Amino acid sequence: MFGSVERYSPAAGRRGAGSLGGRLLRVLLIALILYLVVSRFLASSYKIESVSMEPALRPADRVIVSVLSFGARVPFTGTWLPGTELPARGDLVVVQPPFTGEPSLIARILEPLASFLTLQKVTLHRDIYGSRVNGYMVKRLVGMPGDTVRLASFALFVKPRGGSSFLPEQQIVPVRYEIRTAQDAQGWSSTFPFSGNTQEITLGDNQYFLLGDNRTESSDSRSWGPLTRDRIIGKVIYRYWPPASFGSP
Repeated sequence: MFGSVERYSPAAGRRGAGSLGGRLLRVLLIALILYLVVSRFLASSYKIESVSMEPALRPADRVIVSVLSFGARVPFTGTWLPGTELPARGDLVVVQPPFTGEPSLIARILEPLASFLTLQKVTLHRDIYGSRVNGYMVKRLVGMPGDTVRLASFALFVKPRGGSSFLPEQQIVPVRYEIRTAQDAQGWSSTFPFSGNTQEITLGDNQYFLLGDNRTESSDSRSWGPLTRDRIIGKVIYRYWPPASFGSP
């Protein structure tokens, strides 16, 4: 009777572990590339983190944003790809407010990686003072290039380009939505940035006026002014969380 001894080679074990690690690395790299392509050129998901768009969108809601709708910017360039439509009055859009400042080259490179590895829980965006902030907001597009707009008691009045009179926003915006307002606090001046009243503003050829539906709890164009097209990231098309609220917001 012959005996046999099965010998285990430590080198073979290391090769197997290395092979597994290599496969996992390749899978992670492919997933990252797919994430970058889809999120930068097609669609991405966002989590609502404020009450500024209530009741249409509430904190913890998650939405799908179409980057393809308005066209994506080619990373690290000023070139924009053509979109399937133009920004329209009443659209819910994701914007990059001007107080975030222009991110550095390193931040622009690392931001997608941080977002991917932390499931969008970490951002490298900073405001003009260097403090870390959420680099994106969801707002409603209500003023178009060439419009003259003003607010009275939190309601927007719009005089379109070439028009002769102001029209209330609910008459000129084709989308139905609820506006939440509250009375100004005692002593609050109508000239303050978050007041429900503003002077007339005429928008330039590349400027848009954006507001939150919850007017008293929103940081928007009343305080940081109109936004240019390059600050509009994409169009909110679906809410997928919570499941009971699935559908167009």
